[in-house]
Amino acid sequence: MPQPRLPLPPGRAVYSQLHTDHYPWTEVTVDLAARQTQGLSGVFDAQQGPGWARFVWVRGTLRGGFSAGGDVTWPAALAALPRAQVTLAAVDPAVADLVWASRTWAPQPLEGLWPTPQAALTRERFSGVLLGGPACSFWEGGQPLDGTLPAPGAACVALPRLPGGPGGREALLTFWTDLIAAAHRVSPLDEAWRQVSVRLSEHHPCLDPFAREVTVAGGRLRVDPDLPLGEAQPALLGAFQGTLARLGLRLADLPLAELRTRPEWASSGLENT
Repeated sequence: MPQPRLPLPPGRAVYSQLHTDHYPWTEVTVDLAARQTQGLSGVFDAQQGPGWARFVWVRGTLRGGFSAGGDVTWPAALAALPRAQVTLAAVDPAVADLVWASRTWAPQPLEGLWPTPQAALTRERFSGVLLGGPACSFWEGGQPLDGTLPAPGAACVALPRLPGGPGGREALLTFWTDLIAAAHRVSPLDEAWRQVSVRLSEHHPCLDPFAREVTVAGGRLRVDPDLPLGEAQPALLGAFQGTLARLGLRLADLPLAELRTRPEWASSGLENT
């Protein structure tokens, strides 16, 4: 089941609580289609009584819609909410991506009251959504992107992009191993990976070839078992993206049909590329 609708960052509304009696669904649809062609990153909410639906666009692509009952299509939402109040908020693409992806993430209570958990979120390069009382903030790489931070003394819950527990770590690293191997079969990438790793090691020390915490040899990934996943994941994403660019490849050039069906695809950050 989806999470309840997350509060959006304040001050982002393009329009708010317009009633479809006065702003008909036909006009709403035409307007959103035009904004989509202009590269819309935003969140559209429709509410009628207790019923609601939320749709999310990222860089002009409709990711989809969901309601309290699960994912929902645009025609189904219009049929279920014929006399709705509608709101559109324009947000950063990374925030829009988090709004969409986090709808099925499991909440994890954090230890300590705010701001005690902040140091760990930064150290572990937390990516996801942080909830504390009425506050909601969106994070990437250990830094808040937008939203409102919890008030001091608030108990906090995280919706992390990365799966928790040893099983989640193993599944995500297996995903990256299979992804890198698939790319290597298309174009050998060891040397490109090494060059990109050297360049990125200032921001991701685990990529330093001398540290040997993250290495690729023969297209096979090896990650030090003691390396925190919060450090490994953004480093792998950056190195993989940089390696593809150096090789002149795009994700679309790779045979990724099976990998795209895995739940780890959403956790990898590749949807933003």
